[in-house]
Amino acid sequence: MTDINSSIMQDAELEAQRVSVTKWFWIGLLLNSFGVLIVYLRSPDASVASLAKYEGDERWIFERRYIECLKAREVKNTWIGFAACIALCLLLFLSSFVLFFAAFRYI
Repeated sequence: MTDINSSIMQDAELEAQRVSVTKWFWIGLLLNSFGVLIVYLRSPDASVASLAKYEGDERWIFERRYIECLKAREVKNTWIGFAACIALCLLLFLSSFVLFFAAFRYI
């Protein structure tokens, strides 16, 4: 890999880091396994403004690396949201289980 290509790849990674992926946490939290399925089936697009700086092969390299980095961040945040949902559900189940048996103890 040449120095030019690594520079393009670093630019793509920096551009992907600037994109907010918080919505994917909420999608994972609220939609659970459907959210995880959606994030794997969806493919993010590079913005036209960021692609305008490059032409030909450089554009292709930038776009591939940008999509790869952004997709990895989206998948990670969706799984974190999914794990948070599972933890909240377990907490709710265990607390209701404890309250249920505590109520029968006094009957």
